[in-house]
Amino acid sequence: MLDRQLKALFAVLLGLMALIYAVQDLINLPQSYATFASVLGQADHPAFPQSLLPSLGSPLVEIATWVTMLCEAATGLLLVLGGWRLWSARKDTGAFEAAKGTAKLGAGAAILTWFGLFGVVGGAAFQMWQTQLGSGSLNDAFKFSVWGFFLLLYLNQKD
Repeated sequence: MLDRQLKALFAVLLGLMALIYAVQDLINLPQSYATFASVLGQADHPAFPQSLLPSLGSPLVEIATWVTMLCEAATGLLLVLGGWRLWSARKDTGAFEAAKGTAKLGAGAAILTWFGLFGVVGGAAFQMWQTQLGSGSLNDAFKFSVWGFFLLLYLNQKD
């Protein structure tokens, strides 16, 4: 029973974190645009000044910002809903196993958001690791994607 409670709790916590980040980005929208403009515009890239991809400007910066915020929000909603479903089904083995799907989808969305968008697109394709602002975001995204991966592994374990 304890494992079931912890799985539900961890899903909700990771979901709340994702929702908080989405809301923080939204209430600081001009700064969010500026951050994305810096990364996607590839400003101040002294180590590798040439990139596989071209620098992006408006409106693609705004679109990328909104896609990222929507991915964070979707991740958060899936995880909170998944955690709620897990909590509600914690007393019944069959129902609990069936309820894992939404939480697993949320954990997968966390990996896609923070590994896929930040790690692959931002880190590799736009070389965000070259700037202090980008490096900080990339390092945090690594932690978040790992937490999503660990949650996915934990959810897949038998109770």
